[in-house]
Amino acid sequence: MVIRLIDYDKYDVALFINEKGTVRWSVLLKEFVENKKEMHISRQTLSKYLKELHEDGIIKKSVDTKMALLHVIVPAYKMTKAGKKILQKIAKKKEIYAFLDSASQEEIEKLQKEIIRLKKVPHR
Repeated sequence: MVIRLIDYDKYDVALFINEKGTVRWSVLLKEFVENKKEMHISRQTLSKYLKELHEDGIIKKSVDTKMALLHVIVPAYKMTKAGKKILQKIAKKKEIYAFLDSASQEEIEKLQKEIIRLKKVPHR
């Protein structure tokens, strides 16, 4: 039985921010909350994810300077240097999970054999 994730996790949000550079709250809403896709999250969940990513040091929150000139305070989010390193590891793991999600039974069996083989190899 294949279990498929139906909602985004906080690392999906971080990967999106990393891809786009600096991202406003409104852009995150459109991508993760107000989209017409099967996968989506609530505003509250998006806010929670951003708070967790900030607390983990993966992203930083600032004010969009273009909008600040108009005296409108709009939050913007971007990756930290440490966050980019963390995200590289997470992106690799998500790629593996995505493969598993779509793999045939034969591919999974081959992968299981390879995992057993790799466990026998001493770590350096």
